[in-house]
This record gives sequence, structure tokens and C-alpha cells, in this order.
Amino acid sequence: METTAPRIHTAPARTILSVSGPEARALLQRVITADVETLEAGQCRAGGLLTPQGKLAADFLLFADGETVWLDVPGATAENLAKRLSMFKLRAKAEIVIHTDLAALWSEKPFENSAPDPRLGGAVHRGIGAEAGDAVSPDEIEILHGIPAFGRDYGEAETFPTDVNLDVYGGIGWKKGCFIGQEVVSRMKRRGTIRKRSLSLSFSDDAPASGTPVMAGTSTIGEITSSHGPHAIALIRLDRLETASEPLQAGGQPCTARVPDNLRPDAPAAKV
Repeated sequence: METTAPRIHTAPARTILSVSGPEARALLQRVITADVETLEAGQCRAGGLLTPQGKLAADFLLFADGETVWLDVPGATAENLAKRLSMFKLRAKAEIVIHTDLAALWSEKPFENSAPDPRLGGAVHRGIGAEAGDAVSPDEIEILHGIPAFGRDYGEAETFPTDVNLDVYGGIGWKKGCFIGQEVVSRMKRRGTIRKRSLSLSFSDDAPASGTPVMAGTSTIGEITSSHGPHAIALIRLDRLETASEPLQAGGQPCTARVPDNLRPDAPAAKV
């Protein structure tokens, strides 16, 4: 039986950065949110670099290959991220390189050296290699599944990682020890003060544009951050959503919000 070869796309506006050397993982382990010591070949893991105030300076997808950790990052943040990591490197035996000859790849089917995107439950597979196929953004699939993205739904130092569900995707290693901004986000988790989450909204017609308030009656409970067709992502106050007594609407259109069980205030964090 013939099988259809996966259609592989190059993700535009993404850049590949590597941190390599005998102390590369140790460097990243003490700086970024994700646990890189347990990252194995064939895996993909979300992660981020926080400001000391606990907000996202950049986020990325991580891959491992022995002493090299590869980062698939938003292109607009690549140079700043490399500079920030270099500041924290000190005398660590690690080299930080931006690779202009490599591209971020994705497909809806597995392909050679790819790994499932941990944010999308296997709906998308990610990899790194030479440019392949056409340049297609995964925005449509991400918005359909309620996955916020840096540069589209939020910018540098605008949001806490929990606002954009990085912890739910396994992008925060709660048990790995300290990292930049760890004290702030750990305190939010311990005290149960995670109030905002990025949620998927559905409309019967085209969803309103980014910046449109989401209302429950006359009360504002959030704001749309991106949209495509009848789907949108909105940053929502969960406490206000749970106590809302009137239907939701945005831009004069009725809508429904999907709150997965793992995004509810009392849900356990991903164990990474």
C-alpha cells in the first residue's frame, strides 16, 4: 500500500539558534524555563526566557542532539535572545550560534527527524533542516487549537508565561531548580494567583480582530489577541468567566470559549 509523503513546510519568520558544547545544557538549565537536562533526541519541548520580573522576553521550541540544543525561535527575537544568552554564559563552555542556513520546518504528518509539537497534541510535527517546500505559517492551525504565539498574540515582556499557557505545554520545569524570573512565576503558582489564560473562542461568522474586548453582558472579561476565520484566541480572566451570568460576545457577535480541563485554576501543572 502506498503512503502519501508528508507535505513539509518552512515556517516563515522563524530562526534557528543553537547552544552547543559540554556545558550548553547546564547554561540553559539555569537560565530558561524548560528542563533541558531531561530533553532527549526525538523530542520537542516548549520553553522561554523570562525577564527578572517573570514576563516572557522570548519563547521557543527546543530540540536536543547530544551536546547541542537547538532553538526554533521567532525571527524577530533571535539576535536579542542570542545576546541575552551570551550575557549569562560567563565562562561556560558553550557556543551560541544563529544558523542562517537552517530553517524551522513543520508538517501535519511525521517526517524525518521531526517530533510532535507538544502544544498541539500531535496535530503538527516540527523539525529543523534546509528550507523545504513552500513557506507557510502554522498560524491557522495554532489559532484553531487556541495556541498563542509570540509576535502575533503577545510581545516582549508583555505577558507572564502562564498567561500564554507555557506551563500547560510542559515549558516550565517546576522541579528543575532556579531560572531567570523563577521566583515570580513560582509564587503565582503556589499562591493560586494565575488568573489569566489564553483561550480558544468560536464564532458563527468571521471572528473580530485583535484588540476587540470580550464581554459577558456589560463586563469585560478579556481581549482577542488573534483571529482567523470563525476562530480566535483571547486572553481571558478565568475568574470572571466562571462567574459570568450572561452569554459571551465580542464585536457584537455571540461566541463560545473553550476551557480545557488542564487550563482551569485548580488543574495540576504539566509534570516536566
